[in-house]
Amino acid sequence: MSKAPRKWLVLLALFMLVVPFLLEGQKTHGFEKPIVMALETEKDFGLLKEKTYLFSNDDIYWIKRIEAKKNSSPYKLTLYIPGRNGVFRYTDYQDSKKDKIVWKIVKLDEIETLPLSTGFIETSGKNLWIGMPNVYSQLGKGTIEEKYNLSKEIKVAKDEKGYNLEVTLPVYQGLISEVWALESDAQLVPWNYKKMSDVWLALDLTSKGKWSYDGYYIKTPESYLPHTAYSFWRIPENYILKSLLYTGESRAADDMGYVMLDTALQNQNKQGYWDTLPLSTWLQKDYLIQDGFFDTRFNIGAADLFLEGCRKYGERKFCGATQRFLNYFKSHAVKNKYIVRGSRDGWLVPDYAHPNGNKPTHVSLNHQLAEINYLYKMYSHFKDPSYKELAENLLYGVTNLGSRWIAKNGDLHYAYFGNGEFGRTDYPYLTYNDLLETQKWHRLIYGSDNNEINILINNKEKWMQNNNVRNPFRQ
Repeated sequence: MSKAPRKWLVLLALFMLVVPFLLEGQKTHGFEKPIVMALETEKDFGLLKEKTYLFSNDDIYWIKRIEAKKNSSPYKLTLYIPGRNGVFRYTDYQDSKKDKIVWKIVKLDEIETLPLSTGFIETSGKNLWIGMPNVYSQLGKGTIEEKYNLSKEIKVAKDEKGYNLEVTLPVYQGLISEVWALESDAQLVPWNYKKMSDVWLALDLTSKGKWSYDGYYIKTPESYLPHTAYSFWRIPENYILKSLLYTGESRAADDMGYVMLDTALQNQNKQGYWDTLPLSTWLQKDYLIQDGFFDTRFNIGAADLFLEGCRKYGERKFCGATQRFLNYFKSHAVKNKYIVRGSRDGWLVPDYAHPNGNKPTHVSLNHQLAEINYLYKMYSHFKDPSYKELAENLLYGVTNLGSRWIAKNGDLHYAYFGNGEFGRTDYPYLTYNDLLETQKWHRLIYGSDNNEINILINNKEKWMQNNNVRNPFRQ
């Protein structure tokens, strides 16, 4: 934050005068909900949007966003960081080959500007996780284009008690400038604890992904439109958030996990799912699916994060978000299912759908398994028997086909098509991990393995061994 009063009670009093706010103070699961405040200010150059989360542990998250309507002089803010022996920890390539990411640490006493990167500032008196100042253009359909050459490095000046950081946000007509930070008086990540350093090394919010005012963005694949070499699209499943929730064990993970979930909640549509807003060229070609479609795998991933947030934070709105999604998924399954006959008929659920209609799509084995695993997890948490029944319907959809999932080369088929055919090349290890999790849930709920799932696991494992596939996520 700036040199304005810093204690959260003073900030709260200030914000009460100018903005509506949400105060949720009850403790649930040992977590006290933060005070969340938002402010939009019309400036001569356009709109300044600010959002702040005040946590009960005195940590503060804030983000500032400029939506410029005309060119103007840059917007500047000063952050004062008390303490000595300051360092900036950030990720970068080890050398010019750019084949290995490593931590790099620079001393604040020895530099005049921070490297243009998201990273951690640590002094004897303060800790920040601060985002790289970014400049974007809006391409539409949930897609932004990074204007890297316009981003300004954060200036560093030392005084007798700490460090002054000057953040510069360019103001250009039609462009967006942003910066965010999480502040704490305590260490945000215990770098020497377990494998925290390695875990956080993989969490890229500089080049491969971006954290923005309205959510998490990743590099746009070439098959999505709009697309440029520097574009990012807002993906429903936040991979950074997944690591924060499931790894945990740090203040940064606990604080930012809540912030990211709360932000993603705003993107859940009225039907209960998270749209993929860009156009997928291959889905349009194969199934006449337009932009703004439903992707089961991304949505199952997003809904699972809200379920985990429901468990971790005891937050009713997170619990409600995952239940609303499940209600939508039920309707999607009932409306679009392929029935697979057997001693008990099973369902296969198409991977994609569009509210304006489309041709029936294929069913990827990995999508179907992820849905089963999510449904069993929902049943385990909420004890709703309809969740278990739906999971069983989908499980029988897989097991009724049995060994037909196995390809001639010993691998598994990627997908089932509505005409009864199988095809496409499966992922090297993703489906294998999904199968292991399905078997885990089967043991937990029924007390035994599922034989058909075991057959698929064993075949996939043998194929992986024969093809020297390394599984970095082996359970």
